[in-house]
Amino acid sequence: MLKDVSVNIQVGLSYPERPPFHPSKRYAEFKGRFSQEIDEKNLVYVLVRDCIKNLGLDAEHADTAEWNPFGDFISPGDKVLIKPNLVLHFNGSGADVRAVTTHASVIRPVLDYVVLALKGTGSIIVGDAPQANGHFDEIVAQNGLRKLIEWYQEQGISISLVDFRKNCYPDGTRDGVREELPGDPNGYVLVDLGEKSFLEAENHLERLYGSDFDRSFIVAQHQEGHQYLLSGSVLQADVIISMPKLKTHRKTGVTINCKNMVGANGDKNYLAHYRVGNAQHGGDEYPPDLSFFANLCYRWDRIARDHILVRNTMESRYLYKVLNQPFAMLQKIYRRITGQDLLLGHGDWHGNDTTWRMCLDLNQIVLFADQDGRLHDTPQRKYFSVVDGVIAGEADGPLSPTPKEAGYVACGIGGPFAVDYVSMYQMGFDPEKLKVNREAQKYPLFAFQPNDLQVVCVQDGDFVDYRDVNMHFHPQRNWVGHIER
Repeated sequence: MLKDVSVNIQVGLSYPERPPFHPSKRYAEFKGRFSQEIDEKNLVYVLVRDCIKNLGLDAEHADTAEWNPFGDFISPGDKVLIKPNLVLHFNGSGADVRAVTTHASVIRPVLDYVVLALKGTGSIIVGDAPQANGHFDEIVAQNGLRKLIEWYQEQGISISLVDFRKNCYPDGTRDGVREELPGDPNGYVLVDLGEKSFLEAENHLERLYGSDFDRSFIVAQHQEGHQYLLSGSVLQADVIISMPKLKTHRKTGVTINCKNMVGANGDKNYLAHYRVGNAQHGGDEYPPDLSFFANLCYRWDRIARDHILVRNTMESRYLYKVLNQPFAMLQKIYRRITGQDLLLGHGDWHGNDTTWRMCLDLNQIVLFADQDGRLHDTPQRKYFSVVDGVIAGEADGPLSPTPKEAGYVACGIGGPFAVDYVSMYQMGFDPEKLKVNREAQKYPLFAFQPNDLQVVCVQDGDFVDYRDVNMHFHPQRNWVGHIER
């Protein structure tokens, strides 16, 4: 029987170090199809393969030369998009960067079964839009993805690695100066969700903040309709395989499949992240009950962004640096005395009522929009997901997480939310307390019944009830006490 979600956990497992991350043994299904080199130390391959097998895909041929698990949703000639999480080239906490991005050793077995299903036809794109200040080349060098893609190309496989971003901030977002990038070779599609947007129900859209100091652009995209700039490669795909990193998140509580689709948008300034100010003023940037000093720092930061940094000149950046010195000193003293930051960050707390809406908007487009951006009531492409939690991220995720050696992989077919639900639960969180999942259940096209989920879970070699697993992830500090189960 086909399961909705499959989970495989082997605590203490580590990533192999040598791209292209060959399997630890020779499998019957690959005989005579492509290279049969092995890497006996690559136990991640076994973890992912077993997770896929336990899902029940092509069960009658499992472990035989005829096994073709992805043949259930990939046909010869298809365009297949692999969407990892390639958010940033460093861990802001100074810890292991492997807790930040999807590792290529998890991608390797997935690609092998994609190649098997395509039978020498079709095409594969591995792509993402990292954070605006992320260095794409450095990311794909660190996690082994560049060398993995090159190895497939040497085997004659039609596969490419693409940075979906139209632009970036090479020197960091504080400078506010963009650099144009080659972007998606398949172009972009401007999609307007109109009244179908989850942001349509939100008030005070004039307060929206995107990724630029100048908020006029993001406000314009969401006051007359709700527009997103989708990668052409995403909308032209017949099949999307989402491969997120399992992490906590400052703005949504967690980031798994649903949040992963932020990387399907080519320009970060179309993405609404919060509304400036607190709830008393129509915002959701920070809570209303802050200390006098915290409020003072927030007010200064807003003035600096809206009236100084927005100019994007050398003079404005110098002026900001000079005027910010007393506030920077105040925050430094506060951190030294309390061990905590004075500021929560922008929208980085459990009261953020904007980011989850943007995430559900993007998933609505990815699942139901055709290649021209027109929405339909039926899925427009097949969807599969594989979650990389071998080394996961907890606490101050997604950019500064504490690494957690969870040895966790989860996969599922049909949509993002069932896999996300199970993964949230096993992280130790209540999915009903996380709007990014709870609100999805209310939307007819996303709806699923958690109590009806068919889940197979293997922990350290034993089959267990998935509800008995609690990995006790530490939430981001501004979510503590609000999402735990």
